[in-house]
Amino acid sequence: MQQRHKVGNRTHGCVEDYSLYVGRWLYVSLICHDTPNYLGLGLMSARLAILGGVDAPPLGGSIELVSPCLPPEFSGRWDHADVLYTVRGQRAGEPVYQACLNKVQKVLYRKLTKASEAADADFYTFSFYYDRAVDLGVIDEKKGGTIRVSDYIQAAERVCSGLLEPQRPFLCLDLVYISVLLQELGFPPHKQLRLARTINQVETSWALGATFQHLESWRKH
Repeated sequence: MQQRHKVGNRTHGCVEDYSLYVGRWLYVSLICHDTPNYLGLGLMSARLAILGGVDAPPLGGSIELVSPCLPPEFSGRWDHADVLYTVRGQRAGEPVYQACLNKVQKVLYRKLTKASEAADADFYTFSFYYDRAVDLGVIDEKKGGTIRVSDYIQAAERVCSGLLEPQRPFLCLDLVYISVLLQELGFPPHKQLRLARTINQVETSWALGATFQHLESWRKH
């Protein structure tokens, strides 16, 4: 049986009304990607914050961002919100993974409150959670699959601590961010998530606002 929930006005590219439960599965998108981001926690906004940028940079001149989450020898361009940034890695005094983890934790500090119910609910996840799992070879690109939070954590440690690939300079940053965000939302390392691109053949990237509202409703009860 389907339960339908009103999630308020249409904001940040998220639909007003959608099927939340199908059977025992809770359908949510934990991250909006191509749509505007909710609370600045979407992947592109998160990248900007972790790199040390701001949402409204001053006009004119070049903008350089340096981060321990990028390969130390990397230097390139990144286009975000019609601004072209020069981004490069830095040689950290500590291992790349630990330096990046510290940075991500600071960015997310006190921005989220864990919902204890998240540990027991069954979740589908979409968008760049799916894309990064495909990058890692954990799931089939067309069929999807399942992944544990600990898989993201271990992948982040492996990617950041190994030979970082210049052609995928953001992979370390993305994986650290995913693993920290999931835990901050209340998902323990052993939690298994289902990964999918679509619900009923419709691609989904719209439910981040609904997710946070639902998690918030758990905390209030």
